Amino acid sequence: MRMRFSMKTEYGVRAIMELAALDGRAALQSGEIARRQRIPGPFLDQVLMTLRRSGFVRSVRGPHGGHLLARPAGEIRLDEVIGCLEGSGTEPAPGGDGAQTYGLVLQRVTRDAEQAAKEVFAAHTLSDLLRLQAAGPPVFHGIFKPLPSRARR
Repeated sequence: MRMRFSMKTEYGVRAIMELAALDGRAALQSGEIARRQRIPGPFLDQVLMTLRRSGFVRSVRGPHGGHLLARPAGEIRLDEVIGCLEGSGTEPAPGGDGAQTYGLVLQRVTRDAEQAAKEVFAAHTLSDLLRLQAAGPPVFHGIFKPLPSRARR
């Protein structure tokens, strides 16, 4: 099973990672983020507004203005960003028939899985993600054991 996020969350994480990579050295305009990450500009503006209202991003006006992280990347956990962008879902009230009972059991297991995922996301900051990105994709070396050389006769 694969975990899925809304486009808002995917774009938001990609945008905030662009800001984290700058480490506060300069503000980045939304048009530049949109270009680098291939995100539609108007949608990115909505995402950045959500991140700004939640205190993750701040905006700077002027000719060299743009967006910056509001806190150091090492202090922003991934679960916070995802929670901000995904919002809180509402669950239906408990029901009575058998079909609803099975649905409620599935909801309970789903909540457990979501809680485990939240714990993983809470364990990673934006700085952690930058380090993972810099390291590149994991390389699988496989299990390689050279064959013993045979003595020639």
